[in-house]
Amino acid sequence: MSHLNFKAIGKALRLAPAALLPGLVFVASARADHRHTLPGHKELHPHTRPAQPREIPDQKEHLPDRISGSDLVQGLPPSWRATLLNAPAASPTEKTDSRPKPAPAPLPAVTTATAPSGADLPVATSQASQDRILLPIPPKAGIAAFESGDRFIIIVDNAIPIDTSAIHGDGVFSSLSVDVLPDATIIQLRRSDSRPLFLSQQSDGWVLGLKPPLDIPQQDRRTINPHVVATGVLYPMRRSGRVLSVSDPASGARLLIGTSLLDDGGVTSMRRTPGYDVWPTNEGVVVSARDAEITLSAVPSGLLLNRDGHSMVDDGQAVYANDIDLEWLALKDLGDTALRQRFHDAFLAAADSSPSKRFEARVKEAQAAFSMGAFTEARGILAVALRDDPEEIGRPEIRFLTEATALMSGDLEDASGLDGPWPEKQQRAAQLWRALYLAQADQIDARGTHRLVLDLDRIRSYPANVRDILLPLAAETIARNATPTDLPALNKLPQSSGFQLSRALANMRLGRTDAARRSLEHLRTDRDPVIAEKAAESEIVLDHMQGKLSPQQMIRALDAIILDARLAGREMAVRLTQAEAFLQLGDWQNAALMIDQGVPPGRPSALMSKRNTILLKALKGLAEIPATGLDNQQVLRNAALLRAHIAGLPNGPEQASLQAAYGKLLLSIGLIDDGSKALETAVPALESPEDKASAGLALAKLAIQQRDAARALQTLDMTESETVSPELRAQRNVARAEIALLDGNTAKGLNILKDAQGQSARLVSAATFENQGDWAAATHELKIVAQENLPAKGTLSDVAQDLALRLASDAARAGDDTTLKWLAGRIDGRAMSPSRASIFSLLTQHAPPPTLSAGNP
Repeated sequence: MSHLNFKAIGKALRLAPAALLPGLVFVASARADHRHTLPGHKELHPHTRPAQPREIPDQKEHLPDRISGSDLVQGLPPSWRATLLNAPAASPTEKTDSRPKPAPAPLPAVTTATAPSGADLPVATSQASQDRILLPIPPKAGIAAFESGDRFIIIVDNAIPIDTSAIHGDGVFSSLSVDVLPDATIIQLRRSDSRPLFLSQQSDGWVLGLKPPLDIPQQDRRTINPHVVATGVLYPMRRSGRVLSVSDPASGARLLIGTSLLDDGGVTSMRRTPGYDVWPTNEGVVVSARDAEITLSAVPSGLLLNRDGHSMVDDGQAVYANDIDLEWLALKDLGDTALRQRFHDAFLAAADSSPSKRFEARVKEAQAAFSMGAFTEARGILAVALRDDPEEIGRPEIRFLTEATALMSGDLEDASGLDGPWPEKQQRAAQLWRALYLAQADQIDARGTHRLVLDLDRIRSYPANVRDILLPLAAETIARNATPTDLPALNKLPQSSGFQLSRALANMRLGRTDAARRSLEHLRTDRDPVIAEKAAESEIVLDHMQGKLSPQQMIRALDAIILDARLAGREMAVRLTQAEAFLQLGDWQNAALMIDQGVPPGRPSALMSKRNTILLKALKGLAEIPATGLDNQQVLRNAALLRAHIAGLPNGPEQASLQAAYGKLLLSIGLIDDGSKALETAVPALESPEDKASAGLALAKLAIQQRDAARALQTLDMTESETVSPELRAQRNVARAEIALLDGNTAKGLNILKDAQGQSARLVSAATFENQGDWAAATHELKIVAQENLPAKGTLSDVAQDLALRLASDAARAGDDTTLKWLAGRIDGRAMSPSRASIFSLLTQHAPPPTLSAGNP
C-alpha cells in the first residue's frame, strides 16, 4: 500500500474583491502532514479490537461491483492542483506506474441550449419558473452546499464562470450571485423566508429548487452516514472531491469544506462536540473547526475527519449524522466499561431526580441501557416511566425510542409503529428503522431493501451491542431481497462467517453458483451452529435449484439435518422449507400437515408471516380440488382441514377468499346450510371483484335451486362488477336467465341464453325446450354440447354417459335419425353402465318412440 503525504500549501486561496465576495474569505490551511491512509475499515469499534476474521477459501465469492471506469476521476486540472488542501489518495488496490503521465485534461466546455446570442459563459436557467434553476456545473467539479445565516451557499472546487442574467427577477432566485475565484466558485443565495431548498444532480449540472426532485422521493435520497475507522471518522462518498478552508461569512469561524462529485446527499443534523462542530448540509461535509489540529482529508472512500491524523477521543459522541440516532436514541459507541458507567450514572440520576425531572431522567437511563444492549431493561424502564406519565407517549421521540426498543427485543407487534408516519424532518432518518422492522416482519420489498443499502454505513457506526444484531439482519435481508445493482454493497462488510453467508446467498441469486457452493461448503463446519445450519440448508436448496435434487429428495435431505436445525433453534424454518417443497408437488394436504406439526402459531414475526403465507397456499390448493372424482370421505377430510384452519388465519381478503372456497366445497357435497353460511360470511370481506362475483354466483345458484328468484337476483346485483372475466360473466348471465325462467319469463330467459352461448347456456336452453316439448330444439342444443364434450376415444365418464343418453332420448323423441346415427358412431360400442347401455342401445337401434307429453322425458 502506498502512502500519500500532503504538504501544507504555503499560500491561501486568493482573496476576491470585497464587492464581489461580501463576508466570505478563504484562509490558508493549517494542516500539513497526513501520514495515514484509510486502512479499509479493518476495525469497526474504536475501543475493542475484534478477533481476526477467518480466511475465505476463495475470494471469487465477492460480488461484482458493477462500477465502470467512467465513474473514476481521470485527472486533475492544473488550477485544482495549485490550490487544493487535500485530494483523494490513490486506491490501495491501484498498481503504481512509473511511466510519465500525460498532462491532465482541462474541464470540458459546458454548452446550454438557452445561452443568449454571443454569450461565452454557461447560463444558469430557470427550468420551471419560481421553482427550479439549473446550475451548469460540469460533472468533474465537486460541490458542497450549506446554510450560513440568511445565505444558502454552494462551494464549487474549481473556477466555473456562470452567467446568471437569465434568472434575474425570477422570484426567490433573483438574489443569486456567482463569484469566481482563480481556484473556486462561490454561489450565494440570500433567503427571505424559511422554505427549504433542494439540490439534485443531472447530466448537464445541478438543479437547485424549492421542491424536491420528482424522480426520487425525499425519504429514499442518499445521505452521508459517518462511521468510525481506525484513523478517525469516515464520511463515505462514492466520489469525494477536494477539501477547502473557508471563513464563515456569518460567524467568521474556520470551516473545512469537503466536496462531492456525485449526489451523495449531506449531513442531516448539526453535530456539536468539543473542538469542532459538523454542520448540516445539502451536499458534502462542512466542519467548523475550533481546534487547530482538526483535519478533514479526502480519501478514496470519502472524507476523513480526525485530529492531526489520529482518531479522536470523542468518536463515540460525534459520528451520528441525524437527530434520531444522536438525540432520540442517544447512541454512543463506547467501550463496555464506559457504557456500564454511563448506565450506572443514569440510574443514580433517575433515582435522585425530582418528580418534575424524573421522566426525562428515566428516558436517559433507558437510552443508556439501549446503547449497552440491555433492551429488556430499557423496555422495563420506559414502561415504568410511561405508567407514571402516560401523556409523554405523544412525543415522537419517546414513541420512537419505545418502538425501537420493542424491535430490538423481538416484539414486532409493539414495534409496528416504526412503519410511521414520522415528522417530516425525521422521515429520512426513520426510513432505516422502518426498513429494519419490515425486514423482521418479512414484509420488505426491493425498495425497502434499497434503504438498508443506503444506510448500511450508518448501522456500522452503531454501538457494538446494537450493531452486532442489526448488521447481520441487514446483510441477510439485502442478500435475499435486494436488486442485483444493490447486492455489491455486501462487499464492504467484514469477512466474518455471518457476512460470508450473506454473500453466498447473494451469489446464489446472481447465478454465481460455483462461488456460492464453495462458501457454503466451507461454512457448513463453522463453529456457530446457526451459520453452519443455514449453510447446510442453503446448499440443499442450491442443489434443488440446479436440478440435482427433486422436491421429494430435498424434503428427505432436509429431514437429515433436522437435529442440527433443532440445536440451532431453526427447526421451524426448515419445516417451512419442506412445506414449500410439498407445495411444488401439489401435495396440499402434506404441506398443511407439515406446518401443523412443525410450525405452531405464535406471536407476529417473520417466521409466522412466512408460515401463514405457505399455509394459505396449501389450504387454497385443497379448496380448489374439484369434488368430482373424489369420494365423499376425502372431500370431507379436506373440508375438515380447511375448517380447522380458517378461524386461526388473520382476518382479511385472503381469509375471506379461502372461506368462500370452503363454502363452495361444502355446497358441492350437499352441505347446503354450512356452505351458504360460509359464503355469506365471506362475501362482504372479499376485495377482488372476481372472487366476490364468483361467490355471489354460487349463492345465487343455491337460491335458484331453492326456487327463490328474488333472493337469487338480489345476490347477483350485490356482487355485480364490470371487471370480471368473460367466462364468469357468461356463467352469471346464465344464472340471470334461469331466474327469468323461474319467474315465468321464458322469452327473456331464452334471449339471455342465446347471447350467453357456452356449454352452461346450451344445457339450460335444452332443459327449457324439453319442458316445452320442443325436442328438435333441445336436440340441436345438446348435439352441440356433445360434439365438444363427448370424447371420440377412451373411457366414458358417468357425465359423458348421461349426456349421451339424454341426447339419444331427445333425438328419438324428435325423430332425428341423423343425430341418432351420429351418436351411435361416436360411442362406437364403448362400455357404459348396464342400465345406461341397455337404454342407449334401445334408443339408437330402433325407430323413435311415439311423442310423449311435455315435461316427461
